[in-house]
Amino acid sequence: MKRTIALFFCSLFAITCFSQKNNIVPAPQKVVYSQGSFVFSNCSAIRVDEKNEDLLKAVRPLVSKLRIAAGIDLLSAKKCKTGNVVRIALDNTIKSPEGYQIVVKPSVIDIKAQQPSGVFYAVQTLLQLLPVNIESPVPVKNEQWKISCVEVEDAPRFAYRGVMLDVARHYMALDSVKRIIDLIAMQKMNRFHWHLTDSQGWRFESKKFPKLTKIGAFRKGTPLNTTYDYNSRPNDTLYGGFYTEDQMREIVKYAADRFITVVPEIEMPAHSKSALAAYPELACLDSNGHAFAYPSDIQDEYCTKDETFTFLDGILEEVMDIFPSEYIHIAGDEAGKANWKKCKFDQQRMKDENLKDVEELQSYFIKRIAQFVNSKGRKVIGWDEIMQGGLAPGAAVMSWTGVENGIKAAKQEHNVVMTPGGYCYLDHYQSDAPGEPVAFGGLTTLSKAYSYEPVPAELNAAQGAFINGVQGNLWTEHIPYAKKAEYMIFPRAIALAEVGWSQPQQKNYEDFARRLSSSYLKRLDLHGVNYSKHMYDLKLVNSVDGKGNVFMQLGGVANGKNIYYTLDGTTPSEKSPVYKQRVLVKHDCVITAALLNDGIVTDRLQKAFAIHKGVGKRATLKNAPNKNYNRGGNDAWHNGSKGSDEQFSNDEWLGWNDEVFEGTLDFGKAVKFNSVKTRFFHKPSSWIWMPKSIIIEVSDDGTNFRTIAKKELQVPANEGAIPVELTFDQVNARYFRVTAEPHGKIAPGNVGAGDASWLFVDEVVIE
Repeated sequence: MKRTIALFFCSLFAITCFSQKNNIVPAPQKVVYSQGSFVFSNCSAIRVDEKNEDLLKAVRPLVSKLRIAAGIDLLSAKKCKTGNVVRIALDNTIKSPEGYQIVVKPSVIDIKAQQPSGVFYAVQTLLQLLPVNIESPVPVKNEQWKISCVEVEDAPRFAYRGVMLDVARHYMALDSVKRIIDLIAMQKMNRFHWHLTDSQGWRFESKKFPKLTKIGAFRKGTPLNTTYDYNSRPNDTLYGGFYTEDQMREIVKYAADRFITVVPEIEMPAHSKSALAAYPELACLDSNGHAFAYPSDIQDEYCTKDETFTFLDGILEEVMDIFPSEYIHIAGDEAGKANWKKCKFDQQRMKDENLKDVEELQSYFIKRIAQFVNSKGRKVIGWDEIMQGGLAPGAAVMSWTGVENGIKAAKQEHNVVMTPGGYCYLDHYQSDAPGEPVAFGGLTTLSKAYSYEPVPAELNAAQGAFINGVQGNLWTEHIPYAKKAEYMIFPRAIALAEVGWSQPQQKNYEDFARRLSSSYLKRLDLHGVNYSKHMYDLKLVNSVDGKGNVFMQLGGVANGKNIYYTLDGTTPSEKSPVYKQRVLVKHDCVITAALLNDGIVTDRLQKAFAIHKGVGKRATLKNAPNKNYNRGGNDAWHNGSKGSDEQFSNDEWLGWNDEVFEGTLDFGKAVKFNSVKTRFFHKPSSWIWMPKSIIIEVSDDGTNFRTIAKKELQVPANEGAIPVELTFDQVNARYFRVTAEPHGKIAPGNVGAGDASWLFVDEVVIE
């Protein structure tokens, strides 16, 4: 009786028998292990219809990886009496177009699927059932290439499972794009949304409109500006690039060979400065009927005159000639529409079409574009702002501003891809740990991404059927190179892959983390992927006692997992000290903490400590920091811990808006010192500016202060943490005061012009 119950339990919940743990990502619907194993050898063969090119593409990863890592050629197997075989068959009894079945026995592996795509996903599962070294790019010796006997039945929950890559802000080389496609194919994603144009760059080669790439593909310098003054270019440093028609066709084929559809995006009506820099005649006129100043005032939105639609129809014809996808992404997001309210052409359009406001004008714009795309046998998809003024017939919606518009669109029976920023934006920070590379903002942890449920509870079953899937989005304002893109995408995209593939009742974050650390991340290591190591919410905080002693404390990891640490900045190993209680920090150091699973670092964070004379001393501030930028408390400016070089919103940076930073320390008695080091954050794109000056004063009585050092500060060329040091003849004093004067009002031509600047201060080190 007990045995019968155990077998029933194993089958019902698709867990593994015979103590075999399932390591497959995304979690399959059903996995049942049995005794025995299939061992690949030079006698192993594959039986597949070699006339079916799609089937050959589907089995290629298994064939090529066995050939490279194991030296086994399934297509040219030796004739052996005891040879085993992998059999591939298409089977219409499998209901899901992307579903598959795998049955592994010692003598045979049977793979069945309705479509070649299902065979491809079965192959991805089979590769995960093999030893991790199957992913090795070089031959591996002394490895037994075996798979435990198992039955797998699987199919995706959603038809659309994707990742969006923005190459407009920063051009990315073709090989880097291919690498991302390879990696998302491993996790059974089937859409690659390619964001090809934006105000910061036009990456799509147009034969009809060559100035789009001659001008719009290259901006002046490397910051994220939108300066495209073509006339001054001989003396400028240009930054950018574009993809030729042949290169884009190459990407389409490369993705299709991995059963991924490329969805191209061409921005309209807004985010179009790069296009309007090339063709300013498509811009609006001001309220006086004059063209806006060019190139100093390039507009963000196309004018709605007929010439614009002729232009965009021509572009979209070229796009559809290259990209065979059912949907063409036309954006439609974040249109300010201010110029539409002034321009005579737009105002006339509203009168002619009987439109009551600019929201309806946007709807007219989108519907007219959709009508053209539909006439070519395709459909449009756009960000949820395309709903403003009414949705175009047949248009699909990507719900990014939240879930509300996705709910509305589904209730209107429009197809929806859910991609809300709080769960699916891969440009957000994935940890608030010190040392994280700069991101756009927000915090989307791996566990939060994994927790997302794409079908809102507000929808009934019929409405929920219009939720087609889920997508992760990587916007690249702060991601200028491919390795950082990998860091931001992985492993959060793997979590979203499981959100899109697996049924809700199969999801369990602890098990997902186990499967990642025990197998999948090791596979990524063999591919050299620069993935983030923040699987859990590992925390590192410091505290100061009444004697000025600094302590490091670690936490945030449950279930009795060991946290290892080092004090020299190196990555911990299992030979490093295990954290058991708070650690006294006696000298300047860089503390690195890590959580290890099977020898793989799944969580890592780092913090620099500077032990100086001001640590732990009684302090006062003339002005309290802004409550939104005071996470480390008022004493963060002298607590012995440094902030991030790139991120100003962590525990150790304090921020003031249009106020002086003035901090005073009481040493309790006269002490000697001769230098002060600190850092200020400089990021004009976020309204944060270097202060005008820094002044150091001392006092013997706390009332009468004298200046011992002063430094006028220049606006630096680079953004980030800017070090400042003042040295002076040795002084002997009880009281110390540091004052930094804010930059003041932001000058015209900068982000936030006319508003008050912010001032951010890091640790003030007194020696």
